Amino acid sequence: MRCFAPLYMFGNAVDANRSSKENVCGSSSRVQASRWQAPCTVDLSTGSSVPVVAHLEAGDEVEVLVATGLNASQMTRIQTTVATDGTVELPVLGRIPVAGQGVTPEMSRQAVVQACFREGVTQKPLVQVSLQKPRQNRIILNGAVSRPGTYTLSRENSDLVSALAAAGGLSREAGEKITIQSRPAADRALQSNAQIVRTGASTEQFDPPPLLKDTNSLSDRREIRIPPATKDKLVSEQLKDGDVVIVERRDPPGIVVTGMVNKPGRVDLPINQEFRILDAVSVAHGVSYKVLDRVMVCRAVPGKAERAVIEVSLREATRNQQENLLLMPGDIVSVEANMPVLFQDCVDFIVSATLGVGPAVIR
Repeated sequence: MRCFAPLYMFGNAVDANRSSKENVCGSSSRVQASRWQAPCTVDLSTGSSVPVVAHLEAGDEVEVLVATGLNASQMTRIQTTVATDGTVELPVLGRIPVAGQGVTPEMSRQAVVQACFREGVTQKPLVQVSLQKPRQNRIILNGAVSRPGTYTLSRENSDLVSALAAAGGLSREAGEKITIQSRPAADRALQSNAQIVRTGASTEQFDPPPLLKDTNSLSDRREIRIPPATKDKLVSEQLKDGDVVIVERRDPPGIVVTGMVNKPGRVDLPINQEFRILDAVSVAHGVSYKVLDRVMVCRAVPGKAERAVIEVSLREATRNQQENLLLMPGDIVSVEANMPVLFQDCVDFIVSATLGVGPAVIR
């Protein structure tokens, strides 16, 4: 396997001397391909552990138990929903703050106790504030996912991995960029009243309500790229009610096989497996002549505008796996003519011209 100076025409490729090889390639790792990982193969398993809810938030359904004595008449049990300002409305006691950033369950309980004292309770009451049902977030997923739509996730499971898994994962057309668009808190409160919940199995296109069509109301926009983002990074991306997740859609990466093959054209790289020179020639239905041996691979070099050209011998590739070059997205593979082929073409041309069997055209 040899690396040549940057070329633009495969047919003009000539052997380069050793110094030229070193000047162009530098470190051979710059033109060597590593195994390509498609974005759609990212691990989206959510695990079996149940996340612990550390504090209450707006939208959570809670139960407040207040006991001021030993008999049932002195015990009050109330189920309510935390308002957007982090308070709950309790009979007699009024509005009491129980949720918000940094508010612990003990702080919520003490807030109810203090409200009881303000209303004339003389003995310290028994108070319990417990979470019954976490807030449900509606997350919209669009782009290169298996089932675009709107999905409902509990707030403790409203991370990017859980959202993508609910939509069936990334499709083959998924690119490397995922965009998350969020809305102001006021818009999220308005959206929470919209009935737009989709089941996990739905694959139909949906028409979002007018609020979701107005992209000008988006207050926050962030992008994640996979790779280099790992599963842990995706899990750490927490989503809010009304967030819109858009997975970049692009054509599946592929290579071009050209030159003296029976079926030249573009070939999609297979998912989650290696694709080498011999695989490319096989997909192109083999070479036009059995005596063909030289293959030129045109490959982009990181940090350079020009491309490097790598010469591979088909004969050596069949004998040595290291010579059977691993291909990467964007490679152009050209099977080149050699002297036996050119000689055979000349013979065919002379015979055709002499006998008048057909148009004298060199293949």
